[in-house]
Parts: sequence; C-alpha cells; structure tokens
Amino acid sequence: MTQPRALARTRQLLLAVVVALATLLVPAGAAQGAGGGPALTVMTRNLYLGSGLDALVTAPDQGAFVAAVGQTWNNVVATDFPARAEALAAEVRATRPDVIGLQEVSLWREQPVGDIVLGETDPNAEDVVYDFLAILLAELGERGQSYVAVSTSVNADVEAPRANALSPTQTTDVRLTDRDVILVRAPLARKFVNPQDGHYDVQLSLPTAAGPVTFTRGWASIDYRHDARRTVRIFDTHLEVGAPFPAALAQQAQGLEFLGLVAQSPFPVVALGDFNSAADGSTTPTYGLLTGALTDAWTTARPGDPGLTCCQSELLDDPVPAATSRIDLILTTGAWPADRAARTGATPFRASPAPLWASDHYGVVTRLQLPR
Repeated sequence: MTQPRALARTRQLLLAVVVALATLLVPAGAAQGAGGGPALTVMTRNLYLGSGLDALVTAPDQGAFVAAVGQTWNNVVATDFPARAEALAAEVRATRPDVIGLQEVSLWREQPVGDIVLGETDPNAEDVVYDFLAILLAELGERGQSYVAVSTSVNADVEAPRANALSPTQTTDVRLTDRDVILVRAPLARKFVNPQDGHYDVQLSLPTAAGPVTFTRGWASIDYRHDARRTVRIFDTHLEVGAPFPAALAQQAQGLEFLGLVAQSPFPVVALGDFNSAADGSTTPTYGLLTGALTDAWTTARPGDPGLTCCQSELLDDPVPAATSRIDLILTTGAWPADRAARTGATPFRASPAPLWASDHYGVVTRLQLPR
C-alpha cells in the first residue's frame, strides 16, 4: 500500500475514534463551562533542549555519529540555557501564571571518560552540566517568583559518545534526560493534588549508526481544587514531531491516547503542551483530531489571530521572528471563557550576542474562567 493511501486510511480510523471520544468530552465540559467563575492563568512553554537532533539520525556511520554528538553538545553550550533562563523568568514575572506546563525541561549530564564504546548500553553519566529545572527555578526565585514543581514526567533518557577534548583515544559520554514538568505558584500549591504521569504506548523508534533510538514521549497531570465545588485536571504533554511519515503517524496515535486520558478524567480538563501539529492544518491532522473534542483557548480569546509560536533557528541567532506555525496550545473541555491570551518570548531578549531568543518556541499564556 502506498504511503498516501495508508495515511488516508489512518486518518479515517483516527477521525472515527475521535468522534466517539467527542461524545464523551464535549457535552459535560460545555454544560459546565457556560457561566463565569474564578479565573486561573495558565502558560505553556517549551524550553528548547538547546540543539536540533536531526544530525544524529542522519549520520551515515559511527565516526560521523560521534562527530554529530560533539556538534550537538557544542550547540547546547552555545545556546546558553543559564542566559535564556533569565529571559524565561522575566516572562513569568511579567505574566504571573498560576500554572506553567513546561516541555523539554532537559537534564544534561556527562561522563568524562565514556564507557559506551566499551559496550555499556544503559545511560549512566551522572555529572550534571545543565539542569534546566533547577536553573529556571533559581532565576524565578531571584525575581521574587516562587514556583514549585508538582508533577513531572521523565521521558527520553539517552546517552551517546562524543570526542574527548583531553584524550584522542577516549570519548566523553553525553546524557540527555527529557522531562515535562508542571509548575505552580507556591502560595497555591496546597490546592494542587494527585500528581500523575505516564508514557504513551506508541513511540517512534528511528535507526541510527549507533543503533535504534527511541525518544520517549509522555505526559504529566495535576488536579487543581479551587474549592469544594470546582476541581479541574491539568495536563502537560509534548507529542512526537510531524515528520518524517512514521513520526506523523506516531504523533496522531499519541494524540488519540491523549484524548483517551482526557476522556477518563472525572473533572473538566485544561491541556497545555507542544502538540507539534500546526493549527492551520498544514502539517499533520493531529490538531484537527484534538480540537474535534477540545476547545482551543487561543481561538476563543483571539479569533482570527494566527498566534504563531514556532520556530526560531537552531542556534537562536536570527535577529527577527521566524515562527511559521502555531503548535503550542492551551486546550479545554468545553468553551470556557478565555481572555488575556498572549504570546511570550516573541521578540529577542537582547541584541547580541547569541542566543537572542529565550527558546526556539514562543510561550502562550491565557486566563481561563473555571467552569462551575
């Protein structure tokens, strides 16, 4: 079967399942979301791990793979997360979200004398170089913004060798641990309960010169109890990318799994995340699948505004905005009133030197009226 025909059949199947899920999701959410109520300000923010990873997948042999790992590491250093964290913390201070759904909350570690080339297969580097979560929380604290992590999904945990700068006969192992994290303002922390997290059943595995690599995707959630009558469940997730073709299919399957999680919630849901599917339908069908059952808060608050959120260049050195799609979303069960929707980080935080941008994505922040 050709890829177009396979994709068409897959879309038909996915849409049929979404229609069934929508009957579960929309009526209850819509009935509860019609009136006014207390507000909750939420943000979704992809922190950017600091480099693209395509060169690792396309490296033709082991030597090229090791070189690609080295270039990836150089990019991570060059994109300087400590400097970017200052800009991210300034965004938070300016918008004061109650809840922040973070993606690509990277933990970079290394093992100066690597053992992967000696046959070690499990990630075991422990020397922390960049802990994005710790760095960001420290910057927030310095600005008088006290946030706590209340739910975390630990996703991909991968390790690869790069050339050792001190010894041509040895390698240094670089380890990346990917996380989705939900932060809440510390004064509200007691209202958040029942942290949950998990991984999707469908994951994309790609061949590389070093063997197959799976970059695991997952989700985290937390329940917000505003009062005895109002509880909402908040999800944070980061779906698979939209290309090549196998990735697009994995993304759609993860989108369906995500809708299944939403359908199981006993409470109305707010979904925050990088869904990697353009809102204008130009990339994958996943956005349409999701919004067949959920409401896009951006279109509620700012109809007609494209609200582009992705993406800046790999080294964050382009001087002008380069976003061409809206893939960072805030979704709700039902058409909750939403206002004060805005993008953050959509202009450079400095003129030079690079990095000029806080992330390759822009953030999205919206104030939602909670359903009764």
